Amino acid sequence: MKVGITLPAQFPFGSTEQMLPIYEEMGVDSYWAPDHLLGVFHPDLWSKIPLSVLAADPDAFYDPFVYGARISTMTDKPYGISVTDSTRRRAPDLARTALSLNDLIPGGFILGVGSGEAESLLPYGYPFEKPVGILEECLIELRSLIDHGHMPENEIGRMGLPLEAEGRGKPAIWVAGHGPRMLKLTAQYGDGWIPAWWMSPEEYGQKLSTIVDYANSFGRPTPEASLLTFVLFSESIDKAEEMFEKEPLGKLFGLFAMGDIWESNGLEHPLGNDSKGFIDVIIHDLNADDLRDLAPTIPFEMVKEVLFVGNAQELGQQFEGYAKAGLEHLIIGNLTGVVGGMDEILARGMELPQLMSVLKEL
Repeated sequence: MKVGITLPAQFPFGSTEQMLPIYEEMGVDSYWAPDHLLGVFHPDLWSKIPLSVLAADPDAFYDPFVYGARISTMTDKPYGISVTDSTRRRAPDLARTALSLNDLIPGGFILGVGSGEAESLLPYGYPFEKPVGILEECLIELRSLIDHGHMPENEIGRMGLPLEAEGRGKPAIWVAGHGPRMLKLTAQYGDGWIPAWWMSPEEYGQKLSTIVDYANSFGRPTPEASLLTFVLFSESIDKAEEMFEKEPLGKLFGLFAMGDIWESNGLEHPLGNDSKGFIDVIIHDLNADDLRDLAPTIPFEMVKEVLFVGNAQELGQQFEGYAKAGLEHLIIGNLTGVVGGMDEILARGMELPQLMSVLKEL
């Protein structure tokens, strides 16, 4: 299995300069950055989260495309976006940027694209009524621009940049598909599949099988199967539970679980139990005092519906099921320190390389 790492693509850049050489030494296969305008922490509560010692503002995300150009001077590994959306960035701009970065980045460029999340759209005046329809239109145009160098049925709207970079081919398009329509679009237009919601290995395998069937029907290669994960290393799962109980604000990650998961735990999601979790939660739009009161009531089991938690051995056992279901490229977002802070980050320093050794054998 390949292993990718989500870089600390936030201000200050010193965090990236510190971590990337360490990842290089570990033998990471790819690097990634999210395209977020807002983060997952409420700014009024951020100072109470131990991880805040590393950054003053939880929303200080760099533009991932600009950031990628800088990363290209520091590594020869592939770099990807996980993921941008088709509402803020239309296909011609995405195509030009993808071709530019694929030419400039020694390891090549992967364009992750999806239908978007409320937090990066609604607060900035972008529409969010028909995101999948917008994405489908974007993918049709993007595929034509990347493959043929021009818009569908319009050769005046063309790309002048080379469509392939020497030694690395075209930029890859990976689609963040989850629902039935998105899985079909992944197979029809994607070179890779990059889901970001937590799902069981069984569900992962079922969705991948759907993509394979669609790809065969379209006469296309099966997209590379990845999974974007959020991982918290700890001494053990049991120890992590103790830490979350001691520092309950970390349990607010449970907000990003879907409403039906809240309902199954006998709870009511602040947005109602029809909430889609990551898709529609804008944590900044919620009252900080209410969140502070809510956090202790969220069960640890629900946090594990969003984060993968444990030591290298435990996490390896968790990811083995996904490997058996067809996972080829695991992308890790390391959230160690959300509870425990710098002490926990330093104590768990060897867990990632140990996990990578396990994953490489799967």
